[in-house]
Parts: sequence; C-alpha cells; structure tokens
Amino acid sequence: MSQKVKNARHVIIGGAGFLGKNLVKELLHRKKNVFVIDKYFNKNFDYDVKILKCDISDKKEISKIKFFKNDIIHHLASNLIKPNKPRFQRYNHFAKTTIYGTKNIIYLMKKFDCKKIIFWSTDMVYGFYDEKYLREDNKTNPFGDYGKTKVEAENLLKEAINKYNINCTIFRPRLILGPSRLGILKIPFDLIRLNLPVPMIGRGENFFQFVSVTECATASIMAADLGCPTGIYNLGSESPYKIRIILKDLIKHHNSKSILIPFPEKVTIKLLDILNFLKISPLDIEQYKIANQNIILDTSKVYKDIGWRSSIDDAELLKITFDSYINEKSSNI
Repeated sequence: MSQKVKNARHVIIGGAGFLGKNLVKELLHRKKNVFVIDKYFNKNFDYDVKILKCDISDKKEISKIKFFKNDIIHHLASNLIKPNKPRFQRYNHFAKTTIYGTKNIIYLMKKFDCKKIIFWSTDMVYGFYDEKYLREDNKTNPFGDYGKTKVEAENLLKEAINKYNINCTIFRPRLILGPSRLGILKIPFDLIRLNLPVPMIGRGENFFQFVSVTECATASIMAADLGCPTGIYNLGSESPYKIRIILKDLIKHHNSKSILIPFPEKVTIKLLDILNFLKISPLDIEQYKIANQNIILDTSKVYKDIGWRSSIDDAELLKITFDSYINEKSSNI
C-alpha cells in the first residue's frame, strides 16, 4: 500500500445507510480518516466523523462538496427497492440518485482531480441466465428499473475511466444480509416467527446466494488499499444452499411450526405480474422474477485481483439476521 493510499481520506457517499454505517465502523476501527455524505442522518448515526447532509442528485447542493486529490470515494448511494413505493415513475425514482447522482460525482472528481472511486452496483444487472454461475463478462440484461439504472451508472463510470483516467472498482454484490437489513426476507421471517405457512415460488430446489454486510465493507476497504483497481467484481458467499433446505433449517432453528408450501412457478409468477401491473404486488418484479432461479455469482475474479473471499456460511448468516430481527421485535414490545 502506498503512503498516499494509506493516508487518504475515505469519502463515503450514502454513508448513513446499512452498508455505509458498517463501512464507517470498519474504517474507524482501522483508524482511517472518514468523511460521510448522505441526504439523511437519523439519531442512530452516532459515529465520530465529519458529516455533510447533501443530496448528490441536486446540482446546487453538490457545490457544498469538496474533494481532495488523494481522496478515495466509496459511492454507495442508491434508493432501495420497495414494492409499489413509489407506485409510478419508478425509473425516475432510482435514476435520481443512481444516474444523476453518479454524473455529479464524476463532475466533482474531474473538478478536484480526484482519481479513485469504488461504486456499489448490484447483481440485478444480469437479469436471466441459463448457466449456473454468473461471471462479470456476462452481458447485462436487467428487467427492472433498479437494475437498469445501475447499468447506466456503470456505463457512466466506464466512460469516465477512459476520459479522465480514473481508477474505478465496481462491485456487484448478491443479496446483502446482516442485522437490521431484511428486504425481501421480512415476509418469510414474519411467517416463521408467527408459526404460519411459508410460500415458495416453485419447489425451492434452486440455489440462492447471500453476502454478509461486514464482508462487503471489507471488500470496499481492500479495494481502497489497492488504489481502487479498475474492474467489475462479483461478491457472494462460497456456500449457497437450495431455498428449501435453508428455509427448513431456519424453521428448525427457531423451533417454529411453520411448513413450506410450494406454489406452481408459472401460475404464481403470472399472478404476481398482474399484481405488479396493478401496483399491489407484495414483491417487486426484480425480486419475484428470480425467486425460482439459480442466481450464483462467480467470485473467482475478486479473489484473484483483490484477495477477497467470503468466509461466512449462508445458513449461519441467515440465522444471525433472523435472530437480530426477533430481538428487535421483542425489544419493541
């Protein structure tokens, strides 16, 4: 690690979010200089770092931001997927931060001659593939607005790499899990907690992969320590399980009386398509369309180039996340 990288300031855009707070914590543990930019800061953000409240999609607001030449930018900012929220103009909802915000960050990097950035994309850029393992050289083919805007942001950064000679690491993580982050899993978690049947799209014979939030934070730091090597990298666990097996294991772990109920794939997805059209689906299109698919990311490239490899078992990660959720529920009673 060069002295410039060792002493660099880490600018975390979207640092008050789930991954952001974990990254702040890990950087502070390593005694790094941290600056956090976000448009929301709640009372739970209590880290001893310099913060700036700023909407990076707003041209006027970004005038408050000043980068230094040796800064390392961690760009995590993104609007999260929430079914039917908003019900309309969802592309614009995601594009605001992901596309326009990224354009503004590139503008600032050029203005201040800042050359290092780590961008957090998503595995949803891939869409459907017949092959079991998805590699970074697979073509992007997203079928939802969240994935589409991430592809456009990636393309903006690829252009900036060529035009402004920046170093840019792009991470495409699988479903990020950890305490206080549920997403799509809130539905089965609640059903298991209440001893109710848990529906599955199909028989649950497909493999599903997670990645730990703490290991994602580590990946960002490892890339930063290497000066942000230019490339696209998948992140995911080494131990994906079949959905049926991992849910049964979780039900047993909680001593729940829940049972798994398989629903016919084609009929269920068609019904969800109709509900999605009516803006009342319990799941987003980018969630239910892959619920019966094998989505496993090949992580050999990130291990080869950056040295990152997941060591947390998916089944254990799911239990940790579930137990945290149950404890939160109990403390709120």
